[in-house]
Amino acid sequence: MFINKNYHAIFFMLLSVLFFSTQDVQVKYISSYYNIFFIIWIKSITQLIAVFLFLIIKERKNYFKSKNYGIQIFRGCCYSTATILYFFGLKNLEMNMAAALSFVSPFIVSIFGFFLLKEKVSFKRWLVIILGFSGVLIITRPGIVEFNFASLFVLFAAIFWSLFQILSRFLRDDGAFNMLMISSLVCFIFSTFFVIFYFEKIVNLNIFIMLLSLGIWAALAEYFMIKAYSSARASVIAPFFYLQMIWYTLYGYLIFSEVPDNFTIFGCLILIIFGIVNVNLSEKEIISSS
Repeated sequence: MFINKNYHAIFFMLLSVLFFSTQDVQVKYISSYYNIFFIIWIKSITQLIAVFLFLIIKERKNYFKSKNYGIQIFRGCCYSTATILYFFGLKNLEMNMAAALSFVSPFIVSIFGFFLLKEKVSFKRWLVIILGFSGVLIITRPGIVEFNFASLFVLFAAIFWSLFQILSRFLRDDGAFNMLMISSLVCFIFSTFFVIFYFEKIVNLNIFIMLLSLGIWAALAEYFMIKAYSSARASVIAPFFYLQMIWYTLYGYLIFSEVPDNFTIFGCLILIIFGIVNVNLSEKEIISSS
């Protein structure tokens, strides 16, 4: 039974990675036609509708209920800010580089966990975190090659995404589906403030259909990620999350003729290896302290 649960969790994570990657490649393609703020606004509408219909079908009730609406709203704002920053970075970077830089978020989560949730971080984990960050330096090579400032969009997006994850831990008693519904609503309201200045007309039906599908991919990706983490330990699932690099590289090559250089591949491997080590050390520390 335990093994079957692990297999199910891995399958859910693979689906989540596929849907996230599909969403991102479409965002990069559509960003050549429409402004990022308009893209996020349309995505947030369809995502909100998709999540709402799913909860109705599941006969879930009180999906806007929370014990701390202030933190829920702030969490939703972090999610919205991370999405905006990451999409801007994705527009101006190769897909494989954007994905590789985003892998820094687990290390930032550990740092936020230490300072905000007072979670234990051993000397070994601090060393792993520092070594993990070296992967970012290898990918960006500041001072060696011309620095692409779009990398900062992805790195700042990782900070807000990590804060979003930390707040998710803090609000876990509200329930995953409540958090998903509230964050979707906040993202819609948040993006509406910007789209007032960047609203655009739909002139291409195919692009419009792709726009509408973004929210569906996002909702499916988050749903299967929730299912994965509720079915198995993080140490079982984490390695498969990094498989999104395969989808990013494949999509980038087939659609945008992008090929990752050796530094991006090497830096990505460092982030993945030490990211997995960090997750395993974290779980051991939780078990030993309980």
